[in-house]
Parts: sequence; structure tokens; C-alpha cells
Amino acid sequence: MRLDLGDGAYNGIPIWQGAQHWVEIAVREAYTAEYKNIRPALVETTGGGISLKTLLAVATVMASVAEFDTGRESRLSLDKTIERTGKGERTVQRARQALKLLRVATEVFRGRLRRKKGERQGSYRVGDKGRGWASVWALHLRKPVDKTRVYLDGSIKMAPHPRRGHLLSLPSRREVINTKRSVNKRAAPRRKESKAEVEKVEAIRKGLLLASKWLSNPRTPVWARRHTPRGWASALTEPAAHGWTAADLNDTIDDWANAQNMVPTPKHPIAFIRWLMKQQDLAFAPHVLAQIAADQEKAERERQSAALEMERERYASAAPEDSPGRQAARLVARRAADTARCRKVDTSARENAAQPVWITHLRDLGPQ
Repeated sequence: MRLDLGDGAYNGIPIWQGAQHWVEIAVREAYTAEYKNIRPALVETTGGGISLKTLLAVATVMASVAEFDTGRESRLSLDKTIERTGKGERTVQRARQALKLLRVATEVFRGRLRRKKGERQGSYRVGDKGRGWASVWALHLRKPVDKTRVYLDGSIKMAPHPRRGHLLSLPSRREVINTKRSVNKRAAPRRKESKAEVEKVEAIRKGLLLASKWLSNPRTPVWARRHTPRGWASALTEPAAHGWTAADLNDTIDDWANAQNMVPTPKHPIAFIRWLMKQQDLAFAPHVLAQIAADQEKAERERQSAALEMERERYASAAPEDSPGRQAARLVARRAADTARCRKVDTSARENAAQPVWITHLRDLGPQ
């Protein structure tokens, strides 16, 4: 019996190129390149390091039970891994942690020793005697590091060329023949960008940022991940320019689905989002409308509180109980109550007089 992780469990996780390629190339290269960097964190979390031979042994066993095409659904339990590798429990746990730190494996679902009540009942129905769930792993190529570009005065800051080696920087002949200034001191000729081009690039950048956040949101539909953030950038340029967020996009899709009473499954996701955005007032994103409603509700509560406070102050400054005005008001109220009571008595008497009364006399004859 296998635990269903649901849609979106493997979002953002790439697939591998085969078990042998992953073990012999991806894991080996990652260990060679980054083990020295991850060893302090590995020692801190697991209490020791690990050798390449041991790591490859554990990786081979994990790869043998993963899906052949994708490298996902590696569900081998800790006990089975220990049995097949012949390694100790702490060693296997250390190897798994090393694979995570090397960014070649992702623990999609963390195993647990006990099953829930509904899971136990389902296991009993199918004859599964398992007590818990094994961790689910996705084995993939090494995830890239952060490639965020550093901009300096509007230009990308580049790394300098080395001064020694096969890329030795030699002085140009032009600094001697054509000019007295050194080539290193002159700026490279650049085409001046117009204001419209700068604004276009900035708008696309905002659309790309919104697309990245949207695709990483758990609420985002699965069909949206058919395209990369760069593919979504042009479609989300206008919403991003008006301050839309990933939650706003998902709320709009949910509202459309509830109104149409159907789950959207577009054949062309980008065209569907373009059409859906044209139906919206982009100047008022859902979170903006929610904030406006919250502000109005707050203003209404403050108005009611102010009115109540004014009414309380008015009663507090009213005349005392024994004032002539209050005595006259109480006298008028008593007269009105007496008048209403007399009118009610007269009305009841007239109604009783107009109705016939049937009287039955029972004569007590006594003993005969």
C-alpha cells in the first residue's frame, strides 16, 4: 500500500537522466566539488562526515527503487536500506543528509513511525501490515546555486580577467598609436537606451518576478507549471505593473471557477491568463479591494463607537431624577398607562356583552 502525496508534491524538482548517471556522475561530481563546503553542516547535524564510497553505496540502493524515468518515488525504508547496504543506522542517516546538502536529492515526504486511524483502517482492508510510512525521496541532478546578478550603475558587474595564465591581459597597440590615454581607462562604447526601452525592460523584469513567485506558490494550479517563469513574464507584465501578487492571481482564478461552476483546465494556459486579465480591473487587485473593504468596515465601526459615546455623554449630562422635568414626564407616562388600561377594560366589557352566554345548571338531587 502506497501513500498518495497529492498533486504538486514534486513542484520545482527536476528529473534525472537515469540511475547510473545520477550515482556515478551527479552524486560523485557533487561530492568532489562541494563536500568540503557542506562538511561543517553535516558534522553539526549528524555528528560526523562520510566517505565517497559509503555515499555511493547508499545512493545506489536509493536509486534502485526510484522511478525509472523521473527518479521520483524512492520510498525505501530505513531498515531496508540498512539491510541492503550493510551500513549502520547513523551512517545511512548521515548519507541521506549529505545527499540533501549536496542538492542531489529532495525529501518530498518525511516518514513517520505510526499511521493515522484512517490510514490504519485502509491498510487493514487491503491486508497491509505496515506500521508507518517510509520517507519519499526525489533523486535529481544537482540544483544550481543562486545566480543573482549584481547591478552597478545600471550595468551588470562582471568578474575581472586574470592577470596571469592563458588569458594574460596585454596592452593594446591602440594606446600607443591612436591615443595617449590607456585603453583600460576608457569606457566601452554603448548604445544609448531610450526611456521607453528602459521602461519595457523594467516591466518585463517585474513580470518575471511575479511569475516566479506565482509558480512557487502552493495554490497555483498544476497547468500553470507547463511554462517557465520566463514564458509567463510577458503575460504578467501588466498585472505586475499594477502591483498584483501571486495570491491575487490565484484568487481571480478561484473566483472565475466558482462563477462558472467548473475547474479551469485550459489547453493554452498563457492565452487563458491573458484573456482572464483583460476581464479584470487591473487598477484594483483583489488584495486592494479587500483592504478597501476592511478600511470601510473600520471607519463604520469608529463612526458607531463615536455615536454611542456621544449618546452616553448626552445621557450623562441629563437632568437629575428629582428634577421638575423628569417628575412631569413620569406623571404623563402614568396618565397614559392608566388611560390605556381603562380603554382595554372598556373594550373587553363591550365584547363580552355582545356575545351570547350559555349557562348550564346542574341540580343536585341528593340521595333518592
